[in-house]
Amino acid sequence: MGARMSKDFIPAKPATWAIKIVRELARFNLFLKNKIQLAEQDLLHFHKIPRGSGVILTSNHADEADPQVCFELSRRANKRFITMCNREAFDEAFGIPRYILPRLGVFSVKRGARDSAAVTYAQDVVKQGEDVLVIFPEGEIYYLNEKIQPFHHGAVDICLKAIIEKRKTDPEWTAYIVPMAIKYHYDQSIEPELEKRIAKMEAQMSIQPEAGSTLPDRLLELQKAMLQSEERLYKIGQNAETAKELREEIITAEHDILAEVLDKHPEVKVRDDGATIDKAWQIEAELRKSISNEKDPIKRKDLELDLEALKEVAQLTSWHPHYYTKDPSADRLAEVILKLEREIYKVQRPKQIAARNVSVKIAHPIDMGKHVDDYIKDPHTVRHTISERLQHEIQSLVNKLASKVNGNNNH
Repeated sequence: MGARMSKDFIPAKPATWAIKIVRELARFNLFLKNKIQLAEQDLLHFHKIPRGSGVILTSNHADEADPQVCFELSRRANKRFITMCNREAFDEAFGIPRYILPRLGVFSVKRGARDSAAVTYAQDVVKQGEDVLVIFPEGEIYYLNEKIQPFHHGAVDICLKAIIEKRKTDPEWTAYIVPMAIKYHYDQSIEPELEKRIAKMEAQMSIQPEAGSTLPDRLLELQKAMLQSEERLYKIGQNAETAKELREEIITAEHDILAEVLDKHPEVKVRDDGATIDKAWQIEAELRKSISNEKDPIKRKDLELDLEALKEVAQLTSWHPHYYTKDPSADRLAEVILKLEREIYKVQRPKQIAARNVSVKIAHPIDMGKHVDDYIKDPHTVRHTISERLQHEIQSLVNKLASKVNGNNNH
């Protein structure tokens, strides 16, 4: 690859032997816990793309099992996937992933930062036209499988810039974006397990549920208690009673915590019109730089506490009470439970509720070469328009998968 490496950037160093091993492990694990349902005709979309063209696979980021799904997809399609992954993941488990992930075709990107090394590396993957670049445009797992969050524009920018660069030597060359949707579904009754896991969290939070409370009611009370805990910590807050009020209070808490951190770091500049989570990621990227250069242990500790506050902002953006109070399906309730367990127990990856089916749908590839001229004239409008189109298309695919699941359950 031609990317200029920074000391923080970790490139992919795919090893065939490692990929084969993990593909088989993923295949076995998926068979036990997440059985994939994917039509063979969907795989043909990859093979219809002209040989040597660039390919970016964009998918919703629904669950911790998504990478395993992608490994199995790469095996079935007989394509090697190169995946963009947030930089922090490489430092988990005492840094062991920084040696394993690159050999599986994973490279790092610093969210919220202008990570030119990662962007250049990604463009090189596309220009080479050999591997499939995998990007999750939501940028985070929100545990909102049926509600796609706004897409970031990176995939579109990377694809179009790769085409522009490649056409300097090959004027007819093009690259494609392939939209994909993933929908997880529990096809057996999981209510006893949901009840058990909710009761355990209530005990942890010292909450006594009212007689006759439904599972959504109890989850709402847990979220209220979690929010009140955050508000006490950051000396903010109101007193929400309904799901609508709770969502409004969550948004207020996000803004207040973010403002508190920004007040402590006026040197960090963020866009006023940016999304809350984007602002949190941008500040986080700047603070991580400061931490790496800070020698004073007291100042370093203060910076780390600010990082924790920004993580809470990121968590709060995924709290959508209406998601499960208006449509309290078992799938949605299970997602909320995983989200709450992650925050209450401070675990990175909560244990899956039960075995699931995973419906995967791949849409027709989008020839991005057709948008190059417009992109050169007005990159902002084109990246925004195509990113929104991708989001809506994947949301439509998820809706169809969810409707099919619900239809089967009613028969």
